[in-house]
Amino acid sequence: MHARHGWFCHPSEIRRKTDPNNLKIRSILCGSVEGSDTLCESIRKDRYNHWAGTPLPVIGRQKLELPIGLTGSPRHHERVLVLARDPAVIAAAQTAARRLRRPPAVVTESGQEALAHLAAPGNGPLHLICDPAAAGPSWPHLLATLSDPSTRTALILVSTAPEQGHPGVAALPADSLRVEAALQQPAPQPAQLPREAATALRDGLSNGEIAVRYQPMVRIADGRPVMVEALARWDRAPTPISPKIFVPLAERTGLGRALSVAVATRAAAEMAPLWPRLRLGLSINLPLDLLLQPDLLDWLRRALKSSGLQPWQVALELTETSIVRDSAILRRAVLRLRQAGYAVLLDDIMQHDERGRLLDLPFAGFKLDRSLVEALPAAAHARHEVRRLVRLAEARGQTVIAEGVADARLWAAVRRLGVHLAQGFGVGRPLPAAALPSWWASWRGRQPG
Repeated sequence: MHARHGWFCHPSEIRRKTDPNNLKIRSILCGSVEGSDTLCESIRKDRYNHWAGTPLPVIGRQKLELPIGLTGSPRHHERVLVLARDPAVIAAAQTAARRLRRPPAVVTESGQEALAHLAAPGNGPLHLICDPAAAGPSWPHLLATLSDPSTRTALILVSTAPEQGHPGVAALPADSLRVEAALQQPAPQPAQLPREAATALRDGLSNGEIAVRYQPMVRIADGRPVMVEALARWDRAPTPISPKIFVPLAERTGLGRALSVAVATRAAAEMAPLWPRLRLGLSINLPLDLLLQPDLLDWLRRALKSSGLQPWQVALELTETSIVRDSAILRRAVLRLRQAGYAVLLDDIMQHDERGRLLDLPFAGFKLDRSLVEALPAAAHARHEVRRLVRLAEARGQTVIAEGVADARLWAAVRRLGVHLAQGFGVGRPLPAAALPSWWASWRGRQPG
């Protein structure tokens, strides 16, 4: 028997392994593990019980409608979202948007409703005009969503009774001219590293300043949400620092392991309570030096222990930050992790990538870099390369994931080429765990029935 393993599978696996009259998601392993047939058979039986989903339509290579998050009107990106119940605040927001010839403002009356708009697929509104008194218990989740470096939605606070808002929150009066001026303010500059950056990051790790955001991935064949990628965030007051700055800092200064442990522990704790409802797997990024460490399984076990998540619910992504000099050592490390139940992915494969030789190793799948995905509509050579990679992956039982799927053109391009999973702003932006149910409802509600 050719052993397969992994907890996500591509459409050919689903068609081959399920009853067409009652199609259910099977947790079939996607990739081979040498000499581990018995182990994989045991894992396969256990995983079916956890990953069996509700019946879905029979899946083939049929044309699938584009999710609404990937379409949208040409001026969709200019819209203003309003969270308020006070008529004066709503009127000020609507008048200001009209004067600037923006699309009509979308008015919500609860923090949960506003969060659903912010968590929906796509780029999100350009501004959120918010009366803090209307936010309710969703206030911290709104702030967490809006503070992410990937969001482009600016927050404008407006109130007729600032004393009824949240402590320490300054709001504009319900004056349409003041609101109009605020709508025209340029976006703030991103935060830079503080002085003594390594010390500040070490302190931040100790003080719990490292947060996690989650970017969803969906299966292209039927739109089913499959897993989320855990992304590190440094919530340093007063302005969060971009991961493009602090993650390389951590790796340069010997803090990479502490950062990975913090992310894995927090992600497991936040995603485990959502598992019964959303059935989303968790993908965690690891640099090469950590993936090769002999005690990796020990600290992963400790990170998952208190949450109740199991290895089969977790994928590990090997990032592209280091050169692989000994593929035999990496092969043994990947096999060790696979035998422990983890799926291992290769991140950010580009065109003419020297790391292409690593695809012969027993990875469960790999990700296409956004630069390759973005080139697909216009570049025949990019399409040829992706088609070749998909053929290789399917011959090996691997899953191919497209990153950077931001719009309808890219969704259509990767679908035509047979790519299995999609990730990008057109699917969902990085979100706090508390916003994932809202994203899920928005995404699933927009799928063809």
